Amino acid sequence: MTPLLDRLRTVRKRRAVAWAGAAYAVAVLLGALVGAEITLRSKTRWVKGVFVPVGRRGNDLFLPASVETLSRGPLGLVPLRPNRGHAVLGRHQMAGTVVKRPILQQRGTLPNGALAWVSTYVYNGTPAQLGVKYEDTVVRTPVGDMPAWHIPPLNGEGDAIAIVIHGHGGQRAQALRMLPALLRSGVGSLFVTFRNAFGAPQIGKGYLTLGDVEAEDVLAALHWAKDAGYTRAVLYGFSMGGNIALSVLRDRHRPYPIPVTGVMLDSPALDWRATIRWNAQRVGLPRPIARHVGTFTQWLVTKRSGQDFDTVDQIRAAPTFDVPILLWHGTRDRTIPIDQAEALAAARPDLVEYHRVEGAKHIRTWNIDPKGYDAQLEAFIAKVLPGIKEDRHG
Repeated sequence: MTPLLDRLRTVRKRRAVAWAGAAYAVAVLLGALVGAEITLRSKTRWVKGVFVPVGRRGNDLFLPASVETLSRGPLGLVPLRPNRGHAVLGRHQMAGTVVKRPILQQRGTLPNGALAWVSTYVYNGTPAQLGVKYEDTVVRTPVGDMPAWHIPPLNGEGDAIAIVIHGHGGQRAQALRMLPALLRSGVGSLFVTFRNAFGAPQIGKGYLTLGDVEAEDVLAALHWAKDAGYTRAVLYGFSMGGNIALSVLRDRHRPYPIPVTGVMLDSPALDWRATIRWNAQRVGLPRPIARHVGTFTQWLVTKRSGQDFDTVDQIRAAPTFDVPILLWHGTRDRTIPIDQAEALAAARPDLVEYHRVEGAKHIRTWNIDPKGYDAQLEAFIAKVLPGIKEDRHG
């Protein structure tokens, strides 16, 4: 009987190992399929935020406690229809079990009891939410017209423009927090979109190239700026938009329609291989599985779209950059690891002005210290666009 029992135990162990291996393979495959789809085609219609009931007493608003309403720095609030309005809220304090925030700025009606969108992105509409005049326009490219917002310099005399580039799955409204500082600096602004992003034309299967081909749409925006009378530009990219901005600096895109004298980067995706591995791990997968999911995701992305990850590895490309770079990244960024920003800053200390923002989440570096961020932005623009006429009333 003993040999028979030993044989049965051996069979059971082999089956257990086989089942474990199969389960591991399935987990890796499913994770990679999801990861590849998100990497290639992620886009959202709405700016991220939460919907909450709002209580009002005088100049104070009272909100349910949540990760968003307890976030550091300003919040934006937009009541749902039929109410019309927008508010910027100041720092929070607890009032019993609810969050109390003062109204810093208000446009329209903010009634007590309204259901409202609340977000650390502050704005979810157009520059009109800030009371700023703008024009809807399009950037014409060989693959279609890309929607854009143009905000001319307040003094009407500026010759420089900032091309503002949103990120992966993002929207133009996410950068409206920075528009007052851009206006004060004296530049015009063009908030652009790129192919396969929300609201822009879908090309082929709608796959993103993570900054590579999208750079051509920013080059088209520089042509738009030249035709509009601008003679120099800075690029301002958020997350994947930062990768797009740096991709524009590659030799194959030169000469530019107008000179690009500087680049500003907020929470940029600089190394997509590392970003994919990081995101596989942050969703809770054990490190060995996350590593395999990340590797297989990269393989799937390349298999489906032909993506060359070397072309969007901006750490590797750092020696080729030749314009000043202003860089912000937050220590609590769970989307893009901060070591990428630190690697770029270490690779090019001669070009990169790096601001490590303690406690900031992804694309929330402004929220931690709005005045400090704005001052850094305005000083950088004054440095790379000498002679620009600032507007201190912007």
